[in-house]
Amino acid sequence: MIMSDKEQDSPDEDEDWMQYANAGFGQTDYSLWDEGEAKIDLQPPSSKDLASDIDEGEIIDGDQLSTHVEEIPRAPSPAGHKHLVRIGTCDHCLGRVGGKKSFDQTIQQAGIDIRTSILRGDSHLEKTREDNPLCPFCENLFQESELLADIIFDSLNPYEVKRVQLGARFPKDQMENEEEIRKRFGAGGSDALKSGLVAEIAKNLSQRLEGVKIVNDKPQIVALIDVLTLTVELDIRSVYIYGRYQKLERGIPQTRWPCRACKGRGCSRCNDTGLQYLKSVQDLIGNPLIDRFGAVEHSFHGMGREDIDVRCMGSGRPFVIEMKSPKTRTIDLVQAMVDINEAAQGSVIITSMRESNRSEVVRIKETPAEKSYSIRFKLLPLSEDEFAVLCAPVDLTHVDVQERGRGKKNKRRKNRRGDKKDDHTKPLPSVIETENTTPSEDELLAMKKGELVELATSLELSITGTKAVLIERIMQSGPPAPKYFELPTDELIREVVSNLSGVKLAQRTPERVAHRRADLIRRRVVYETSDVTIDINDDGEREVEFTLRCESGTYVKETIHGDSGRTQPSISSLIKAKCDVIWLDVADIHAD
Repeated sequence: MIMSDKEQDSPDEDEDWMQYANAGFGQTDYSLWDEGEAKIDLQPPSSKDLASDIDEGEIIDGDQLSTHVEEIPRAPSPAGHKHLVRIGTCDHCLGRVGGKKSFDQTIQQAGIDIRTSILRGDSHLEKTREDNPLCPFCENLFQESELLADIIFDSLNPYEVKRVQLGARFPKDQMENEEEIRKRFGAGGSDALKSGLVAEIAKNLSQRLEGVKIVNDKPQIVALIDVLTLTVELDIRSVYIYGRYQKLERGIPQTRWPCRACKGRGCSRCNDTGLQYLKSVQDLIGNPLIDRFGAVEHSFHGMGREDIDVRCMGSGRPFVIEMKSPKTRTIDLVQAMVDINEAAQGSVIITSMRESNRSEVVRIKETPAEKSYSIRFKLLPLSEDEFAVLCAPVDLTHVDVQERGRGKKNKRRKNRRGDKKDDHTKPLPSVIETENTTPSEDELLAMKKGELVELATSLELSITGTKAVLIERIMQSGPPAPKYFELPTDELIREVVSNLSGVKLAQRTPERVAHRRADLIRRRVVYETSDVTIDINDDGEREVEFTLRCESGTYVKETIHGDSGRTQPSISSLIKAKCDVIWLDVADIHAD
C-alpha cells in the first residue's frame, strides 16, 4: 500500500506514545540523597543545579523535574543527619539536635558518633567543617565554653560560695535564627541553644570548682554570661542575720537617718557625715558586721520601730540585718555578737544572733506582735475648752488601715498604707472654735444696742451707758478667763487606768507623723494595764507611771495625752487633766 506524503509525515499518535513510554522517560529511581555530585544547600535545589547531575544529551522539562524535588527530612533520620553534617554543624550542636544522644553521653560525644556514622558511607563530607567553619546553630559558641568557664571561675574566686546558678544573655536575632533552623532540621524535643550552652559551661565549671554545686534554685551567686561580649556578671545574693536588740539609750534612731540639710550628701551642718544622728541601731549592729562579711552595704529590717526618744527593754526587738554582696558567707556569730556589744558601749545590746533568710524578713515585717510599754507622765490642770477639744467627735469617715482590703475581692490591697485619694496636704484640725470668742470692733459697731447689752450680760459686765460706752467696755474686757477642772484624786486615776483594760481606741493619724502617714482612723485595743504608781516630784506635781499591753501599731503617747482629740478615749479626757508624757519605754515585744 502506497502512503501519501502527508500520511508519512504524520506518525500514528498511539505508536509514538508507546515509543515514548518504552524509552523510560517520565520515571526514575534517582534520589537527591544518593551519592553523587548534587549539591544540597539550606534552600531547595534549583533546576540548574539538578541539570548538572543529568547526563549530557538528556532533555528534561522543568515542570516534570519539579515534581521530583524531595523535602529535606529532620533528624534523627539518616538523611537528616547527613544534611546537618553537610551544612557544617559542629559536634556539640550535632549531638544536641541530632536526637541520638544516649543517657551516659555528652552532646559532644553524641555528635562525634553521628558524624562518624555519616562519614563511614559518605567520605566526601569529611571537609564540610573546613568549607563551612561557622556552625549555623551556635556560631561556634560551644568552642568558647571552656573560656567562659575560666572567666566565671576567676570572677568567683574572691567569694565564698557553695551554690552557683548559671544564666546566659543572647542577642534576640541569634535566638530566633537558631530556633528556626532547629525546628526545621533538628530532632523534635531537642535542647535549645541557651540551655545546651549553659549545661556545657556548667560541666566545665564543675571540674574546676571543688565543693560547689551548680543549681537551678536558691543560689548564693548567679553568674550571667553575655555571649556577645564573652563577659560574666555576678549577682551576689545577700546574707541575712536574725537577732534581738535592746536599746538602752534614748536619742538613737532605729535606722540610719540622713541629714535633713544635705539629704545624706555631707555638709558642714553634719560634719560631712551625711547623718542627722551619728549613732543608730542599724549602724551599731551593721558596721562591725560589714567588715567581717566583706559586704558592700547593709539594710535593717525590724519588727516595727520605736521613737528616737524611746528605749527598748525586755527580751529586745526582733530584727534581720541584710549584708549585701558579701565575699564571706560564714562567720563566728557568737564572737561577732560579743564584739558588737563591746563596740556599742551600752547603747545597744544584741542577743540571739543566728543565720536567717529572705522569707524571715517578710515574717518579721508582717507579724503584728503585741507589745508591753512602761510610761510616765505628770498631771497639769485642764481647762474646759481644752477638754472640749479632747472630747470632740472623731471623724470616723476615714478608713481604718487594718480594715482596708480585707474583702475577698480586694486581697491585693491588704497591705496598703494609705490611698491615692487621701489628701495628705490638708492640715488636721487641732482646735475647735469656742462660742466665747470676743467679736472684733467692726462686728461690735454693726450690732444694735440690745445685742450689745446681751453680750455685756454674758460677759458679766455693766450694761449701763451709751452704745459707744458698751463697745469700749466689751473691747477692754478681753476674752473670759479659762475655767479649769480640779485635778483628779489618786483613787480616780487608779480606777481610770485599771478600767482602760479591754478598751478599743479610735486613733486618727497623730500630728507628729501626719506629714508622712495617711490620714486614717486606726482601731487599736488595750489588752491590760498594771503596776500603777503615783509620786510627787520636786515641783510638787504628781507623776503617774504604769504598764500597759496593747495591740501592734498603737500610738501609746497619744493614748495618754489625747493628741487634741485625735485619740479617743484617752487618759487625759477620762481624768479631766492634762497629761504631759515624761518618758516611754518598750517593756517587751511578745513575738517568736
